[in-house]
Amino acid sequence: MKGVEVHFTPEQEAQLAQIATKAGTDPEHLVKSAVLRLLDDEIHSHSPAPELPVWHLGAIGSLHRRDIYNDVR
Repeated sequence: MKGVEVHFTPEQEAQLAQIATKAGTDPEHLVKSAVLRLLDDEIHSHSPAPELPVWHLGAIGSLHRRDIYNDVR
């Protein structure tokens, strides 16, 4: 399997080097971890949301403040 090669402009490389220095790592590791986070987010964002149960509670009518709090007379 071949590796992926990415080309940046000199300005982009300088920005990456600066960000990597601030993060205390090298630019290659910085780019690799950013891409891996992107791939991980992509995998988790397309998983279907769990289906919520439907509860049929019957007709209970609307609640009023007096049903919840004792301060209303």
